[in-house]
Amino acid sequence: MIEVDGSFGEGGGQLLRYSVALSAILGSPIKVYNIRAKRSNPGLRPQHMTAVKLIASIVDAEVEGLKVGSTSIIFKPKTPPKGGNYNMNIGTAGSISLVLQASLPVLTFATNTVTLRLIGGTSVRWSPPVPYLKEVLLPLLKKMGVKAEVRILKRGFYPQGGGLVEVQVEPVDFLSPIRLETFSEIREIKGISYCSNLPSHVAIRQANSAKEVLRKAGYENVEIEIDIKTPSPSRGSGIVLWALTDTGIAGGDAIGERGKRAEIVGQEAAEKLIKALRSKVPVDDHALDNLIIYMSLAKGESYIFARELTSHAKTAMKLCEDITGAKFSVEKEEDHIKIFCKGIGVTRKVK
Repeated sequence: MIEVDGSFGEGGGQLLRYSVALSAILGSPIKVYNIRAKRSNPGLRPQHMTAVKLIASIVDAEVEGLKVGSTSIIFKPKTPPKGGNYNMNIGTAGSISLVLQASLPVLTFATNTVTLRLIGGTSVRWSPPVPYLKEVLLPLLKKMGVKAEVRILKRGFYPQGGGLVEVQVEPVDFLSPIRLETFSEIREIKGISYCSNLPSHVAIRQANSAKEVLRKAGYENVEIEIDIKTPSPSRGSGIVLWALTDTGIAGGDAIGERGKRAEIVGQEAAEKLIKALRSKVPVDDHALDNLIIYMSLAKGESYIFARELTSHAKTAMKLCEDITGAKFSVEKEEDHIKIFCKGIGVTRKVK
């Protein structure tokens, strides 16, 4: 049985999510201990349990220690990932994005098509908003062969949540390597600014602020869609921006909070995007963190130029190396880094 110390590196919930996902894909039992040991409220929280329960149902896993506050679990997959329909309610504003990050690699290797419906938060703190996954991460994963579509049927904000997202995934036999160079041309900059159960000017002001910050930085012709129509049982706002370049897609996002002016929300998202664009790298820091697990599973050598190696990325690389046997290396360039990975070439098992 593989054993993972959940306190190493960044030490958050990402370690648990990736460990369980890799266990399910490889069919190898795993024990994760010291779960979220570095957090102020250590152990499993409801959103972590939802991710584990979902993955367990996909591979008929036997799970020990699955309760709120537990600092250790044992996960034993019994079957290859199965296709079909799955429904999960994370409860209140638990992050749909984080559950999707954990389950999508598993669903990619399912026996047949998967439809997944998740209820929870679509735009909440400490996780990427679902529109970021839809517009930035999924198009990048498509380059590796991932076939997934996300539909936001209801938005969910803290604290009530109640968002509803439907995901459809077509399985692949294997993942192709991804090779992303620094870019030389920005083809378009787009975005979506949204609010629910708030005056429409909130979404408009977020968009106008983001456009102004980008314009001052030298980025013109920015198209930002205003969405005030997607229903929500909760109240909130957010904005996601993305730049399509000749090599990749970089994003930036921010969410509204009580007492935070709409102009600040737009400014924050624009500044995040500008960071990546000024470095000429093909992906932003957050996308890099998410691509690492797929690089480890892909067939052949992947490489990505990035702005820096975040603690999340470093932790993900070490974890994927330890569990899969993939090999990562990092080269320092003048203004950026280049991350290499020799993937293990996982192939889909169909029973």
